[in-house]
Amino acid sequence: MMPEGILIDYARPCMMAEKALKNAHDAMLDRDYDVALGESLAAIAEAKMMYNSIKHQMEVERGAI
Repeated sequence: MMPEGILIDYARPCMMAEKALKNAHDAMLDRDYDVALGESLAAIAEAKMMYNSIKHQMEVERGAI
């Protein structure tokens, strides 16, 4: 049973991180290092948002929030 509270979506940042990693990989294959670096940073940012949403949900379910 889910406790009452706000659910922060983790799935969208997860999918966006996956997409950015794929784009970074494709850019590396094309030797477009600037794009690869930018996509790598985007993947990191999206993964951080995913981490924060999971952490928030964990705290909600454990009654910390």
